Amino acid sequence: MRAALIWCCGLIGLLAAPQPCHAGRPAPQPAPAPAQVLRVLARVAGNLRHTAYKPVLRVDERRGRYEFDCSAMAGWVLGQAAPRARRALQRTRPLARDFYHAIVEAPADRAQRGWRRVSRIADAEAGDVLAWKRPLWFRSRNTGHVAFVLASPEPVPGGFLVRIADATSLPHGEDSRDPNGGGGFGDGTLLVTVDVATGAGKGYGWHGRRSLDHALVIETPIVIGRVSR
Repeated sequence: MRAALIWCCGLIGLLAAPQPCHAGRPAPQPAPAPAQVLRVLARVAGNLRHTAYKPVLRVDERRGRYEFDCSAMAGWVLGQAAPRARRALQRTRPLARDFYHAIVEAPADRAQRGWRRVSRIADAEAGDVLAWKRPLWFRSRNTGHVAFVLASPEPVPGGFLVRIADATSLPHGEDSRDPNGGGGFGDGTLLVTVDVATGAGKGYGWHGRRSLDHALVIETPIVIGRVSR
């Protein structure tokens, strides 16, 4: 049902499936946190029956019901896949700007408190966290946006197309959500423009390739974080 997430199941099978334990050999280690993130996302996509974009956190996996906004969804996923990174956010219900600040404050050369900053958009990998803070001039009650990277960024003039999973009321480019269904969990494509000198994200186009075609870009720093358990 979620084409961009289907491949995750095979990847997770390789990274996270338990291996036979032979006498005298150490037990297998848990899969890295990004792989666990993908595993949770694939699980949601696989049993999704109802979803809606709301400023709440209502999850009933048994019934396949998921109601949340982007930050509540990201916090819930990290709580299962990367609890140390989730604890670093501190708030009971973190906001998008909390994810942004956690990434900005993390070092780029090592993990600290469950986070490592990925300096260049080109180096983002599946399972990473993407976030930005709302520009002051942008009229919205949201503090920004947070999502999970699903695949390596695709180079385009001026930046990259990035396939993401998130919760939103407004579909992205090539989006899996019903445009008339009230939003919620799904996957789509963003355009992320970059600084030529540093490779850092400097703006986003909500509608992916269509944003590139029509120059629909909002300038604000875009950051990538890699979580650890």
